[in-house]
Amino acid sequence: MADHRPLRYNAIMINQVKVHIQPLRSYYSYYSYCLSICTLILCWTLAAPTSAAAQQLGDRLVVAINQVPYSQRQLELYFAVRAGIRTDTDQTGLFVDRSNWSASLALFTEDMMILQEAQRLGSFGSVDAMLEKYSAQLRARRATGGAFAATLKRLGADDQALAHALENVLRVAAFRRSKNRQEAQALPNAAAAAQAQPGVLAKWLADLSNRAATRIYAGANTFQTIAPTQRSRGDGP
Repeated sequence: MADHRPLRYNAIMINQVKVHIQPLRSYYSYYSYCLSICTLILCWTLAAPTSAAAQQLGDRLVVAINQVPYSQRQLELYFAVRAGIRTDTDQTGLFVDRSNWSASLALFTEDMMILQEAQRLGSFGSVDAMLEKYSAQLRARRATGGAFAATLKRLGADDQALAHALENVLRVAAFRRSKNRQEAQALPNAAAAAQAQPGVLAKWLADLSNRAATRIYAGANTFQTIAPTQRSRGDGP
């Protein structure tokens, strides 16, 4: 005699979502039931973060200058190289962290404006002459370990990335010296006033800043620790 009792529908909770299970009528229904449950569990497992490392930030864009974007890795590597070529034994505060992020972002934005202008004008042979000297200094400092070596390791900076950042640092420094010297000769009063008052830009730099179109990306005003992967690395302009 056929069983005319109403069929009972079961339900299970997966990731706080109630999933209704059809009643089992045969071996094939049972097989499909098991397969469905396993698929649901597998999808939930793959979608859920398994650890803090899964959520770790690789890199991010922080600023765009004249439509050229720059990443946090480029910023941190730039300042690490600046610290690496200094002769100070105490390098506290020279590397980018939460305490100096705002100042570092502002200075990096200014320096990249200068770099773009230097690249546009060209003719910096003196920079090429200094590259080998400071490259050797950076290699020696990395070999000794410490904060410099640790920062390069975290950023995944190879010799090519290091050389590119060093060239940028030297170009910016050379352009600053050259323009400041020109302004001191042409406009001695304005140059002296800018030098005497912290926060007051030299006229050439103020003019350059007024011409540049800058954009700070959303969230970039807040410091975040990055751990770039090979895919996320890019050394940029």
